Amino acid sequence: MSTTNIVVLKFGGSVIHSDADFHRIHHEIKRHTSQDHLVVAVVSAFYGVTESLINKAIKNGFKPSSSDYAEQIAKGEFTSANELVSYLNARGTDASRKSPAELEFMAEGARDSGKPIRINAHLINSALSRTPVIVVPGYSAIDSNGDCILLGRGGSDISAVCIAESLGLNSVRLLKDVDGLYDMDPNKHPNATRLDYVNYATAKEIGGELIQTEAIEFAASRGIFIDIAAIGETEVSRIGPIESCAQLVDVAPLSSEANVA
Repeated sequence: MSTTNIVVLKFGGSVIHSDADFHRIHHEIKRHTSQDHLVVAVVSAFYGVTESLINKAIKNGFKPSSSDYAEQIAKGEFTSANELVSYLNARGTDASRKSPAELEFMAEGARDSGKPIRINAHLINSALSRTPVIVVPGYSAIDSNGDCILLGRGGSDISAVCIAESLGLNSVRLLKDVDGLYDMDPNKHPNATRLDYVNYATAKEIGGELIQTEAIEFAASRGIFIDIAAIGETEVSRIGPIESCAQLVDVAPLSSEANVA
């Protein structure tokens, strides 16, 4: 299977407050499938759920170093993934959920902040040959024993970057609640400037809570572009090497043929 028609989209918790947000996410996915792209959608937990699960796990005595703790926390992403797949299928978009274990997404290190090792691209391609959209719970992987391991807070970002890298793609799109990367927090500074292109080092300095630092570092080590965008927007803020002649690829606006319920 050619990877030229595959896109990896990551939907963060900031854009998944409830299942009411699935309508916009469906439009975003349909915008790509209408151009004959296959879509890997990596999802975070619903907004605020991860923090609640962490507090609950600690209250119930789970140690962050245990696989039981990791499994409890990862439930947030699995829930949002399952619900999104149900929503897509009910509205005519053929989709399936694939867990990190099903894709042999391996990591090692601390249980709550593991480092990705590898992911089986063949299994991703095989899944995409059956459904044009696969939804993957972000934030977790499995260790050498098959037990759950988390990828650090904001880990869905690095999940998406790793999947893109395994498929041989040169970019990944992270969908956020802002339309790109700014030199300052636009919610606090009205005069903040939106940046079209920044290098990896600068992104680490100003990305703040918008992008996981480990995801930027992994992308830099593999030369993968990270595109930051808002749902439904074609313009992106691109993160990449210090100098690049790569052209931004805009996604066409949603056409009438791509309308969804």
